[in-house]
Amino acid sequence: MALQVDHLRVLIHALGADMGGALRHLTSFLPELAAQDRRREYVVLVRESFPTLELPSNIRLERVSRKRAAGWVSRVKFDLWDVPALASSLNCGAVVSLTNFGPIWYDRPHVLFQRNALYFCDYYWSLVGGPKRWEALARRRLLQASISKAEVIVTPSEAMASMIRNAFPNLADRRFATLYHGFEREALAAPLEDRFASLLKVRRGVKLLYPTHAARHKGFDVLFDILGALKGKGVEFCLFATIDRQDWPEGVRRYEERVRELDLDGEVVFTGRVPQDQMGALYRACDLMIYPSLCESFGFSMVEAMGHGLPIVAADTMINREICREGAIYYAPLDAAAGAETVMHALDGEIRQQICQGGLRRMGSFDWSWKRYASEFMAILDDLR
Repeated sequence: MALQVDHLRVLIHALGADMGGALRHLTSFLPELAAQDRRREYVVLVRESFPTLELPSNIRLERVSRKRAAGWVSRVKFDLWDVPALASSLNCGAVVSLTNFGPIWYDRPHVLFQRNALYFCDYYWSLVGGPKRWEALARRRLLQASISKAEVIVTPSEAMASMIRNAFPNLADRRFATLYHGFEREALAAPLEDRFASLLKVRRGVKLLYPTHAARHKGFDVLFDILGALKGKGVEFCLFATIDRQDWPEGVRRYEERVRELDLDGEVVFTGRVPQDQMGALYRACDLMIYPSLCESFGFSMVEAMGHGLPIVAADTMINREICREGAIYYAPLDAAAGAETVMHALDGEIRQQICQGGLRRMGSFDWSWKRYASEFMAILDDLR
C-alpha cells in the first residue's frame, strides 16, 4: 500500500556531511529541495559545525553535538538506535540516510545513500592494514546490514552501484537508483582571494590542478611519480593541489617528504582548502586538471572542471569514464610513465581543445542541475511503498 506522501514528514540523516563532496552535496541540495517540495516537511540531522543556511519552514535543521556525531562507537549507537527513536517521536513516515549508514531496525521506509566507494574498492583494501583494516571491516559488515534492510539504495553513479553488487552478490537484487549530483556554474563564481591568486601569478610554466583532499585513495603516490617523470622530460609546470594538513596530518607529511625526494619542491604547491565558491576562478586559471584518484563514487571535481572548460587527464577507472566520457583522456591508473606521456599529449594545443570540446559536449548531454537532482529525489520518495 503506497504511503500518503502529500503530508509526509521525512527525517534526513546527514551527520556524515562534514567536508568535501558530502558537504558540497548537502549545502547545494537542501535549498533546491526546499524550493521544490512544499508538500513534505523535512527534519535534517546535521553536525553542530554545519554552515548556516537560509531555508523555508518546510526544512528544519537539527544540530547534533560533535560527541554524538563524530566518534565511531557513538555514531553506531546514533545510527542504530537514536535515529529510529527520533524518527518515531517526530512521527516521520520515512528516513533518508545521506552518508552510507543508517538504521537497521526500523518499521518504516528507509532510503539509503551510498556515496563512499572505499568500502568496495580493491585498491583501498590493498593499502589499509592493522587496526584500521579491522575497523574498516567492521564498518563494512554494518554497511552490508544497512543495505540489506533499506528499501532503496541510491548511488551517485552506475559504477558505484556495480561496486556494491560485486562486493555483496547476495544483495544484487536489491532496489538501486542512480542519482547524479548536480552542478551549478553560478555557485562557483566568486573571485580568488589574494592568497590564492598570488600563488598562481608567481608560478611559471603549465599550471596543473588537482582539486581534492588528502587521503590514501586519491592517487598521490602515482601522481608524484608522474610529475617526477614530467620534470625529467624537461616540462616546465606547477601542480596546485587543494589539500590541507588538517585533512590528514600524517599523510600530508608523507606527501611533503615524497615531493622533496623527487626534487619537486618548486613544482608542487599545496594551497590549503579553497572556498567552494572560488573554485570556478581556480579552474579557469589553470591549464589542465589531473585526476589520479583510484576510488570515487562520483567525482565532483571532474564535472566542475568540464563545466569550466578545463581539459582533464584521468586515471582509467570505471567511474572516471562514466562521468567524463570524452571530456578526458585516460591512462592506466598505476602506470606513472603512461600518466606522464598522457599529460604531455594533453598539453598539445590541438589535443587540449579536443578534450575541452568533449567536456562541453558531455555537460550538454545531461541536465546536471540541482533542480533536476531534487526532482529525482522527490520521485524516489513518491515511489516508496
